[in-house]
Amino acid sequence: MLLIDCHEPITIIKKLESIIPTKVLALKYGDYSFSDIIIERKTLSDFFCSIKNSRLEEQMESTSRLYTENYLLIEGFFDFSYVNNISYLYAKLESIVLDFDTKIIFSIDSDSTVLIIKKLFLKKNFGYIKNSTKKDKFYHTAKLFDINNKKLNAIFLKFGSIKNIANADTKEITKINSIGKKTVEKVKNALESDILN
Repeated sequence: MLLIDCHEPITIIKKLESIIPTKVLALKYGDYSFSDIIIERKTLSDFFCSIKNSRLEEQMESTSRLYTENYLLIEGFFDFSYVNNISYLYAKLESIVLDFDTKIIFSIDSDSTVLIIKKLFLKKNFGYIKNSTKKDKFYHTAKLFDINNKKLNAIFLKFGSIKNIANADTKEITKINSIGKKTVEKVKNALESDILN
């Protein structure tokens, strides 16, 4: 499940809610989190402001201590007219990557941000890779849920998406022929496990 900070733009939240299982709450660190991954999203103006007041370094230091994979997502056209001292900017970017072991991703706009977060989520949770076949995706999803392909197929035929499965209650899923409480428990545990990490 993707955890989203409640202060993030509602347009991004709604788009992500429509494609992957999410939970909106007040996050202490970062803006998006799942499993051992944290993403700090900054608009371009916020990014420059955070560098100026040294807040960015504090944020990167905290997240690098707590999470295995750290991302800084900078959203907006990277306009260098903001920059008075290009050497200083390069030094800060270098520090983010080398000192805090953080990957930097540039996003054109909020739509691009949604797609980037979706890709990271699918890659981490379902072994998603670009151009992977339906068979590959099915294999990785069945592996995540610890159930066989036949049962996974039956569940997907009924619900159509991971989001719908996550929102379905146990009784609804067990109505499917050959799906028992044990299978539902495995699926629900897999979908909710990120909250516990």
